[in-house]
Amino acid sequence: MPVRGSERAYKRLVVLGDPHLPVRVEKHPDKAKRQAIVAAKLRAIADINSWPDVDSIAVVGDIVARYSIPSEYDFIRQYFSSVKVPLYVIDGNHEILYEDEPNENGKLVKGDAESRRRKLQHFCEFWQLSKPYYSLELGGCHLIFLATEGPLPTQIGAEQFAWLKNDLTEHPQSTLIFFHGPLMGTLLNYNNSVNKKSTVAQPVNELHDLLMSNPQVRLWISGHTHTPATNDSFAAPEINMYGSRIMNIHNSDMDRKHIWTNSLYIYGDHIDIRTFDHRSQDWIENYDRQIRLDD
Repeated sequence: MPVRGSERAYKRLVVLGDPHLPVRVEKHPDKAKRQAIVAAKLRAIADINSWPDVDSIAVVGDIVARYSIPSEYDFIRQYFSSVKVPLYVIDGNHEILYEDEPNENGKLVKGDAESRRRKLQHFCEFWQLSKPYYSLELGGCHLIFLATEGPLPTQIGAEQFAWLKNDLTEHPQSTLIFFHGPLMGTLLNYNNSVNKKSTVAQPVNELHDLLMSNPQVRLWISGHTHTPATNDSFAAPEINMYGSRIMNIHNSDMDRKHIWTNSLYIYGDHIDIRTFDHRSQDWIENYDRQIRLDD
Protein backbone atom coordinates (compact mmCIF):
# COMPACT_ATOMS: atom_id res chain seq x y z
CA MET A 1 0.00 0.00 0.00
CA PRO A 2 1.45 3.45 -0.90
CA VAL A 3 2.54 5.60 2.00
CA ARG A 4 0.66 8.90 2.18
CA GLY A 5 2.71 12.07 1.88
CA SER A 6 1.98 13.07 5.48
CA GLU A 7 3.44 9.76 6.69
CA ARG A 8 6.59 9.79 4.54
CA ALA A 9 9.95 11.10 5.69
CA TYR A 10 10.40 12.97 2.39
CA LYS A 11 8.65 15.06 -0.24
CA ARG A 12 9.24 14.02 -3.85
CA LEU A 13 9.40 16.52 -6.69
CA VAL A 14 9.88 15.35 -10.29
CA VAL A 15 11.63 17.72 -12.71
CA LEU A 16 10.79 17.92 -16.42
CA GLY A 17 13.39 19.58 -18.63
CA ASP A 18 12.39 21.39 -21.85
CA PRO A 19 9.34 19.36 -23.00
CA HIS A 20 9.01 21.27 -26.33
CA LEU A 21 5.40 20.23 -26.75
CA PRO A 22 4.15 18.72 -28.89
CA VAL A 23 7.41 18.33 -30.89
CA ARG A 24 9.91 20.50 -32.80
CA VAL A 25 8.94 19.77 -36.39
CA GLU A 26 11.96 21.65 -37.79
CA LYS A 27 14.32 19.59 -35.64
CA HIS A 28 12.59 16.31 -36.49
CA PRO A 29 11.36 16.47 -40.11
CA ASP A 30 10.67 12.72 -40.31
CA LYS A 31 7.02 12.10 -39.40
CA ALA A 32 7.62 8.64 -37.96
CA LYS A 33 10.32 9.99 -35.67
CA ARG A 34 8.04 12.81 -34.52
CA GLN A 35 5.34 10.28 -33.68
CA ALA A 36 7.82 8.19 -31.72
CA ILE A 37 8.98 11.25 -29.77
CA VAL A 38 5.44 12.29 -28.88
CA ALA A 39 4.74 8.70 -27.78
CA ALA A 40 7.83 8.80 -25.53
CA LYS A 41 6.63 12.06 -23.97
CA LEU A 42 3.24 10.53 -23.27
CA ARG A 43 4.86 7.46 -21.69
CA ALA A 44 7.01 9.67 -19.46
CA ILE A 45 4.02 11.54 -18.06
CA ALA A 46 2.18 8.22 -17.61
CA ASP A 47 5.16 6.87 -15.65
CA ILE A 48 5.14 9.89 -13.36
CA ASN A 49 1.39 9.61 -12.83
CA SER A 50 1.87 5.96 -11.82
CA TRP A 51 4.34 6.80 -9.04
CA PRO A 52 2.31 7.00 -5.81
CA ASP A 53 4.79 9.11 -3.85
CA VAL A 54 5.08 12.13 -6.17
CA ASP A 55 4.08 15.33 -4.39
CA SER A 56 4.69 17.81 -7.22
CA ILE A 57 6.19 18.34 -10.67
CA ALA A 58 8.41 21.22 -11.78
CA VAL A 59 8.92 22.14 -15.44
CA VAL A 60 12.02 24.25 -16.07
CA GLY A 61 10.99 26.11 -19.22
CA ASP A 62 10.67 25.62 -22.98
CA ILE A 63 7.36 23.89 -22.49
CA VAL A 64 6.24 25.07 -25.93
CA ALA A 65 7.72 23.49 -29.02
CA ARG A 66 9.24 26.61 -30.54
CA TYR A 67 7.07 29.69 -31.08
CA SER A 68 4.66 29.99 -28.14
CA ILE A 69 1.60 29.87 -30.38
CA PRO A 70 -1.99 28.66 -29.67
CA SER A 71 -1.57 25.20 -31.24
CA GLU A 72 1.36 24.49 -28.92
CA TYR A 73 -0.58 25.63 -25.86
CA ASP A 74 -3.55 23.49 -26.91
CA PHE A 75 -1.35 20.38 -26.79
CA ILE A 76 0.20 21.48 -23.51
CA ARG A 77 -3.24 21.73 -21.90
CA GLN A 78 -4.07 18.23 -23.07
CA TYR A 79 -0.67 16.81 -22.08
CA PHE A 80 -0.83 17.94 -18.47
CA SER A 81 -4.57 17.36 -18.01
CA SER A 82 -3.97 13.98 -16.33
CA VAL A 83 -1.56 15.36 -13.70
CA LYS A 84 -3.11 15.24 -10.23
CA VAL A 85 -0.31 16.86 -8.21
CA PRO A 86 0.72 20.53 -8.09
CA LEU A 87 2.55 21.61 -11.24
CA TYR A 88 5.15 24.37 -10.90
CA VAL A 89 6.21 25.94 -14.18
CA ILE A 90 8.63 28.59 -15.37
CA ASP A 91 9.16 29.96 -18.84
CA GLY A 92 12.17 29.47 -21.09
CA ASN A 93 13.41 31.38 -24.09
CA HIS A 94 10.91 29.69 -26.43
CA GLU A 95 7.98 30.95 -24.38
CA ILE A 96 8.84 34.61 -24.94
CA LEU A 97 11.74 35.33 -27.28
CA TYR A 98 10.62 34.62 -30.84
CA GLU A 99 8.09 35.72 -33.41
CA ASP A 100 5.21 33.39 -34.32
CA GLU A 101 6.77 32.36 -37.62
CA PRO A 102 10.31 31.74 -38.89
CA ASN A 103 11.97 33.70 -41.65
CA GLU A 104 12.14 32.50 -45.25
CA ASN A 105 15.12 30.29 -44.34
CA GLY A 106 13.24 28.61 -41.51
CA LYS A 107 15.26 30.39 -38.81
CA LEU A 108 13.83 31.81 -35.60
CA VAL A 109 13.16 35.56 -35.58
CA LYS A 110 13.65 37.40 -32.29
CA GLY A 111 10.76 39.59 -31.24
CA ASP A 112 11.03 43.04 -29.69
CA ALA A 113 10.45 44.04 -26.06
CA GLU A 114 6.70 44.41 -26.59
CA SER A 115 6.49 40.95 -28.14
CA ARG A 116 8.35 39.48 -25.15
CA ARG A 117 6.04 41.28 -22.73
CA ARG A 118 2.94 40.05 -24.55
CA LYS A 119 4.12 36.44 -24.72
CA LEU A 120 5.17 36.40 -21.05
CA GLN A 121 1.78 37.81 -20.09
CA HIS A 122 0.07 35.03 -22.05
CA PHE A 123 2.27 32.46 -20.31
CA CYS A 124 1.13 33.79 -16.93
CA GLU A 125 -2.53 33.86 -17.95
CA PHE A 126 -2.39 30.30 -19.29
CA TRP A 127 -0.80 28.97 -16.10
CA GLN A 128 -2.84 31.28 -13.83
CA LEU A 129 0.22 32.96 -12.37
CA SER A 130 0.07 36.48 -10.96
CA LYS A 131 3.78 36.80 -11.75
CA PRO A 132 6.12 34.61 -13.81
CA TYR A 133 8.43 34.26 -10.79
CA TYR A 134 7.38 33.08 -7.34
CA SER A 135 8.42 31.05 -4.30
CA LEU A 136 6.87 28.45 -2.01
CA GLU A 137 7.69 25.95 0.73
CA LEU A 138 8.06 22.19 0.34
CA GLY A 139 9.41 19.65 2.82
CA GLY A 140 10.91 22.32 5.03
CA CYS A 141 12.80 23.90 2.12
CA HIS A 142 12.22 27.17 0.32
CA LEU A 143 11.72 26.79 -3.44
CA ILE A 144 12.25 29.75 -5.81
CA PHE A 145 11.04 29.69 -9.41
CA LEU A 146 12.63 32.34 -11.64
CA ALA A 147 11.49 33.62 -15.02
CA THR A 148 13.38 34.14 -18.25
CA GLU A 149 12.74 37.73 -19.35
CA GLY A 150 15.21 38.43 -22.16
CA PRO A 151 16.57 39.84 -24.33
CA LEU A 152 19.18 37.09 -23.76
CA PRO A 153 17.71 33.56 -23.70
CA THR A 154 18.57 33.08 -20.02
CA GLN A 155 18.30 36.57 -18.56
CA ILE A 156 16.70 37.71 -15.32
CA GLY A 157 15.44 41.30 -15.35
CA ALA A 158 16.36 44.00 -12.84
CA GLU A 159 12.99 44.06 -11.07
CA GLN A 160 12.98 40.28 -10.71
CA PHE A 161 16.57 40.31 -9.47
CA ALA A 162 15.61 42.80 -6.74
CA TRP A 163 12.70 40.53 -5.80
CA LEU A 164 15.06 37.53 -5.64
CA LYS A 165 17.47 39.39 -3.38
CA ASN A 166 14.65 40.34 -1.02
CA ASP A 167 13.13 36.85 -1.06
CA LEU A 168 16.46 35.29 -0.07
CA THR A 169 16.83 37.81 2.75
CA GLU A 170 13.40 36.89 4.08
CA HIS A 171 13.93 33.11 3.84
CA PRO A 172 17.15 31.88 5.49
CA GLN A 173 16.18 28.18 5.36
CA SER A 174 17.61 25.69 2.85
CA THR A 175 16.71 26.93 -0.63
CA LEU A 176 16.35 25.42 -4.10
CA ILE A 177 16.27 27.68 -7.17
CA PHE A 178 14.63 26.64 -10.45
CA PHE A 179 15.62 28.55 -13.60
CA HIS A 180 15.78 27.75 -17.28
CA GLY A 181 19.51 28.41 -17.65
CA PRO A 182 22.30 26.72 -15.66
CA LEU A 183 25.02 28.42 -13.65
CA MET A 184 28.29 29.22 -15.41
CA GLY A 185 30.88 26.44 -15.44
CA THR A 186 28.64 23.63 -14.18
CA LEU A 187 28.98 21.62 -17.41
CA LEU A 188 31.97 20.50 -19.40
CA ASN A 189 32.54 22.47 -22.61
CA TYR A 190 31.23 19.59 -24.67
CA ASN A 191 30.07 21.82 -27.54
CA ASN A 192 30.48 25.41 -28.71
CA SER A 193 27.37 26.73 -26.95
CA VAL A 194 27.92 25.44 -23.41
CA ASN A 195 29.04 27.94 -20.75
CA LYS A 196 28.46 30.89 -23.07
CA LYS A 197 26.65 34.18 -22.55
CA SER A 198 23.41 32.96 -24.10
CA THR A 199 23.34 29.61 -22.31
CA VAL A 200 24.00 30.43 -18.64
CA ALA A 201 21.94 32.31 -16.09
CA GLN A 202 22.34 36.07 -16.44
CA PRO A 203 23.47 38.47 -15.07
CA VAL A 204 26.45 36.24 -14.25
CA ASN A 205 28.46 38.50 -11.94
CA GLU A 206 25.51 39.85 -9.97
CA LEU A 207 24.09 36.35 -9.53
CA HIS A 208 27.44 35.04 -8.34
CA ASP A 209 27.70 37.71 -5.65
CA LEU A 210 24.11 37.15 -4.53
CA LEU A 211 24.43 33.36 -4.38
CA MET A 212 27.74 33.48 -2.51
CA SER A 213 26.23 35.82 0.08
CA ASN A 214 23.29 33.47 0.68
CA PRO A 215 24.68 30.15 1.94
CA GLN A 216 21.18 28.69 2.30
CA VAL A 217 21.02 28.15 -1.50
CA ARG A 218 21.96 24.49 -2.04
CA LEU A 219 20.52 23.48 -5.42
CA TRP A 220 20.09 25.22 -8.79
CA ILE A 221 17.80 23.23 -11.09
CA SER A 222 18.00 24.02 -14.82
CA GLY A 223 17.27 22.97 -18.39
CA HIS A 224 18.03 24.86 -21.62
CA THR A 225 21.26 23.10 -22.65
CA HIS A 226 19.47 19.84 -23.62
CA THR A 227 22.31 17.95 -21.94
CA PRO A 228 21.43 14.23 -22.19
CA ALA A 229 21.99 11.81 -19.33
CA THR A 230 24.62 10.13 -21.50
CA ASN A 231 26.84 13.21 -21.21
CA ASP A 232 29.82 12.93 -18.86
CA SER A 233 28.88 16.08 -16.94
CA PHE A 234 25.12 15.49 -16.63
CA ALA A 235 25.39 14.05 -13.12
CA ALA A 236 28.98 14.65 -12.01
CA PRO A 237 29.01 16.52 -8.67
CA GLU A 238 32.65 17.53 -9.05
CA ILE A 239 31.68 19.38 -12.26
CA ASN A 240 28.15 20.44 -11.36
CA MET A 241 29.13 22.13 -8.07
CA TYR A 242 29.08 25.93 -8.20
CA GLY A 243 31.11 27.90 -5.69
CA SER A 244 31.92 24.68 -3.79
CA ARG A 245 28.40 24.71 -2.33
CA ILE A 246 25.55 24.87 -4.87
CA MET A 247 24.88 21.74 -6.91
CA ASN A 248 23.46 22.47 -10.37
CA ILE A 249 20.98 19.74 -11.31
CA HIS A 250 20.87 19.56 -15.11
CA ASN A 251 17.80 18.20 -16.86
CA SER A 252 17.78 16.80 -20.37
CA ASP A 253 15.17 17.99 -22.83
CA MET A 254 12.19 15.73 -23.56
CA ASP A 255 12.17 16.28 -27.33
CA ARG A 256 13.71 12.87 -28.02
CA LYS A 257 12.80 9.19 -28.07
CA HIS A 258 15.00 8.51 -25.03
CA ILE A 259 13.76 10.52 -22.04
CA TRP A 260 15.20 10.87 -18.55
CA THR A 261 13.78 12.73 -15.55
CA ASN A 262 15.29 13.71 -12.22
CA SER A 263 13.46 13.28 -8.93
CA LEU A 264 14.31 15.31 -5.83
CA TYR A 265 13.61 13.54 -2.54
CA ILE A 266 13.54 16.28 0.08
CA TYR A 267 14.23 15.11 3.64
CA GLY A 268 14.71 17.24 6.72
CA ASP A 269 18.50 17.15 6.63
CA HIS A 270 19.35 16.22 3.03
CA ILE A 271 18.08 15.91 -0.53
CA ASP A 272 18.55 12.79 -2.65
CA ILE A 273 18.63 13.29 -6.42
CA ARG A 274 17.85 10.28 -8.62
CA THR A 275 17.64 9.93 -12.41
CA PHE A 276 15.04 7.68 -14.06
CA ASP A 277 15.44 6.24 -17.55
CA HIS A 278 11.94 6.12 -19.07
CA ARG A 279 13.07 3.92 -21.96
CA SER A 280 14.63 1.15 -19.86
CA GLN A 281 12.14 1.77 -17.03
CA ASP A 282 14.91 1.78 -14.45
CA TRP A 283 16.92 4.08 -12.22
CA ILE A 284 20.49 5.01 -13.18
CA GLU A 285 21.96 4.09 -9.81
CA ASN A 286 25.43 5.49 -10.44
CA TYR A 287 23.78 8.91 -10.95
CA ASP A 288 22.36 8.92 -7.42
CA ARG A 289 23.48 12.12 -5.68
CA GLN A 290 22.92 13.67 -2.29
CA ILE A 291 23.38 17.12 -0.83
CA ARG A 292 23.34 17.72 2.90
CA LEU A 293 21.23 20.54 4.28
CA ASP A 294 22.84 20.62 7.72
CA ASP A 295 26.42 21.38 6.63
